[in-house]
Amino acid sequence: MKSFEIINESIKQSPNDNRRYQKIRLSNSLEVLLVSDPDLENSSASLSVPVGSMHNPESQLGLAHYLEHMLFLGSERYPVINEYSKFMSQHGGYTNAYTSQESTVYGFEVNDNSFEEALDRLGDVMRAPLLDEKYAEKERHTVNAEHKTYFDNDMRKLYALQRYTLNPDYPMARFSTGDLTTLTDKPGSKLQQELEQFFADYYSANLMKVALTGPRSIEELQKAASEYLTQIPNKNAQKPVIVTPMLTAKELALKVEMKPTADLKILQVNFLVPSVKDEYMYQPGGYISRLLGSDHKGGLSDYLQKAGLADSVMSSFYAPHSDEYSKFSMQFKLTSKGLKEQDTIIASLFAFINLVKEQGINKQQYQEQKKSLDQRFEFLTKNSGFNYVMALSANMQVYPSRDLLFFPYRLDSFNEKFITQVLSYLTPENSRIFELSQQAKGGTQIPYYQGEYAKSAVSIETQQAWLKQAETIELILPKSNEWQPENLSLVKKEHSEKAAQLVNKPGYSVWFQQSEYIDEPKAIIKLQLNSNIADQSAKSRVTMNLLLSMLRKQFAELNFVTQEAGLGFALSSSNGLVISTSGYSDKQDKLLLTVLKQIQNAKFSEQSLTLAKQDMHRRLNNKAKIKAMDLALDGFRQVVRQPAWSDQTLLAEVQSLTLNDVDLFIKQLFDSSALRLLALGNLSSTQVLELSAAVEKTVNIQAADFYVIKRLNADLNQGALNYQLSSEMQDDALASIYLTTLKGDKPLAAAELLNKILRPAFYDQIRTQEQLTYSPFTATFPVNDHVAFGLFTQSPAASNAQLHLRFNAFLNNFKKIIEATDEEKFAAIKKAHIANYLAKPTAMSGEFAYLINEWLSVKKEINNKQAYIQCLQETSLADINKFYQDVFVQSGKTQSVFIQVQGEKFIKEPRLTVAGEVKITDVDKLPK
Repeated sequence: MKSFEIINESIKQSPNDNRRYQKIRLSNSLEVLLVSDPDLENSSASLSVPVGSMHNPESQLGLAHYLEHMLFLGSERYPVINEYSKFMSQHGGYTNAYTSQESTVYGFEVNDNSFEEALDRLGDVMRAPLLDEKYAEKERHTVNAEHKTYFDNDMRKLYALQRYTLNPDYPMARFSTGDLTTLTDKPGSKLQQELEQFFADYYSANLMKVALTGPRSIEELQKAASEYLTQIPNKNAQKPVIVTPMLTAKELALKVEMKPTADLKILQVNFLVPSVKDEYMYQPGGYISRLLGSDHKGGLSDYLQKAGLADSVMSSFYAPHSDEYSKFSMQFKLTSKGLKEQDTIIASLFAFINLVKEQGINKQQYQEQKKSLDQRFEFLTKNSGFNYVMALSANMQVYPSRDLLFFPYRLDSFNEKFITQVLSYLTPENSRIFELSQQAKGGTQIPYYQGEYAKSAVSIETQQAWLKQAETIELILPKSNEWQPENLSLVKKEHSEKAAQLVNKPGYSVWFQQSEYIDEPKAIIKLQLNSNIADQSAKSRVTMNLLLSMLRKQFAELNFVTQEAGLGFALSSSNGLVISTSGYSDKQDKLLLTVLKQIQNAKFSEQSLTLAKQDMHRRLNNKAKIKAMDLALDGFRQVVRQPAWSDQTLLAEVQSLTLNDVDLFIKQLFDSSALRLLALGNLSSTQVLELSAAVEKTVNIQAADFYVIKRLNADLNQGALNYQLSSEMQDDALASIYLTTLKGDKPLAAAELLNKILRPAFYDQIRTQEQLTYSPFTATFPVNDHVAFGLFTQSPAASNAQLHLRFNAFLNNFKKIIEATDEEKFAAIKKAHIANYLAKPTAMSGEFAYLINEWLSVKKEINNKQAYIQCLQETSLADINKFYQDVFVQSGKTQSVFIQVQGEKFIKEPRLTVAGEVKITDVDKLPK
């Protein structure tokens, strides 16, 4: 019997995509999409199964997710626990998986010379996983730890309530993640038996879809798929069919309220409409969502922001929400005033929906949508690797082969009737409204989560009042988009091998490089008004934050129209003010100058300043309510960056700040900054110099050395720094960072290669063997020019003092792992890691990532990538062993920094203390 057959269905590709695609069906009925890309160094694979959380048996909620975890704890021919992920990590890649309501998706990326073994491991997992009971208890705790990580997460709770308030008989309306109470033996239901049965029932080749990509030819990929994936048995399984309706009349015209843990004010209005996922060629949902979410002048978002009711408005549409329904979601980030006037916000939404129904279904709006989609597809960024195959295998379960790449961009014609039909469901009686605010009602415990909610029907009187008020609200539709590109030609290559410094004088630098690999009419530009302005005082730091907040709102319309035209821009604070633009090269220089001049001439209202202050208050006050690890990382940034001010000090400066302070700040920014410009991609040196000259006329350039923020250096005469933070969440979190006196590329390369061995070992010990946490990780990074190494985790099972003991035990035992790593094994790890640096990029963002980072670090010379790769190539096993000894054993070149976050669960536990420590209680007292 032939091992595969070719499925003769052409796949529509972007003109910008030169890869070869082919779909085959293996002898076990497994459909495999092959993607040949000679430019790649790594190969990737993803496998999807059309069963997920909504298919859990009622007796074992979370079973699909639990199975996802259990599958990679060994298989028949590869029985060593966690060897699967370790293999990927040490061969230049990684692995991951996720369980959604309707599917489970697995994937890996690995250096191509290890592809066969990686694919064989995946095939063996799907053929004969051990599902070993001796690890079952450990993995139950890991699943539980994952759930506990989000136990009090407001967005997770909102997502849960969206499902819990569906028809209670519909299987999506249940707890899905699983915890120790749901995943356990019960009368008539043994967990291990249910696990094995679930795998036996649904993990069948005929239901699975696989996507493979790599540098191999189609013929070589055919051979690999045939050899390693035909081992997956075809059990002729059937995807479970659910006949229970998702909604009844009781679940419509519904208001759900939840008091969040953080200080959030969110109003979400959802509409479930009959599914249009099979009508993607007309994009009716995208047509409507584009208008509802537009930030144009006179539109819904603009009206609500000017009225002081909303900080932002976001529209989204998800066509394959379920087999029966697609989903519109309107999310309003409310102001304090908006919280009191929710009826006005909802009335405004229906006013705009009515406007679209009456005037918005026309050829002009269709042409705007069509032009944007066509251009995006014509010059579609060439994604590759892990994320690409994960999306492909998931989409293979939903869309036909021909449109697997094209479906988000395909728009065949203007279908007025279809758009009208979908719009007819966006009515008050079909709405499902969710409010998150501190004033929200409670009374009902959220199943399996922290907190309460209340549910009530929206009365007919309220619905009629919304429509009546809507008649009094005047809004307008968006006009044609002037930012659509007109010149999509490619310029002549002149500086593509390395960056050239076109201008180099005191206080003024211009770097330029064209793409060596990407022939697309796209560019990236970064302009930095280089200054210490945001680091002069707590007041100046607050002023910069408020300025950025107000500017982002003022630029809402420009941001919307440029994004639709394939352009984008962003503002950030890094050694001054950074304006970043990206997208099509045509009009990008105009966009940069437009943004720059609008900042220079910006005028704000008292209302906009008040709203920005409220937002800053909320963000700083919410820190104790964010995820414990995020709080720890924020604490590390506070300690390591100099100068730093405490949140209390920053908050004290907020109220007294005036519009005059902001005006003076902008003037100072433009009058006392040095200038740095980086231009990349499809531009000529002439264009860059013309842009540079235009910028020079706008900014009063200061002929001074470029400013670079100071960061903490290791002080070997001082004990460990210990910064203690408190959290209102449950878990503890520990960031254990080793600042070193080791400087330059050579020790950084040694640290990076050491981490390729250390990280999977740390994950295995802390997560799998000891079940202390769901998400331990390690990282190495530069602080100034010195190397730092960190171990991080958040735990629902152990206090920080206990975690510190386990970290130390791991580091002591790690010596055995290094000693067991021979030269041949290390050479393979190093070769796979370096291959990722040498890989031919598929997008400009990847090609220039290292260069941009060097530029943002204000390096005098930014063409450093090849020198660093040389350091990696020269690093020996002895070098990483010496780094391990210097940093973790002898500690003569290291100062430790501990950031510990104490959660509510461990409030009575002793905090972590170490001998000779320097306790940090107030970052205001750190050096300025």
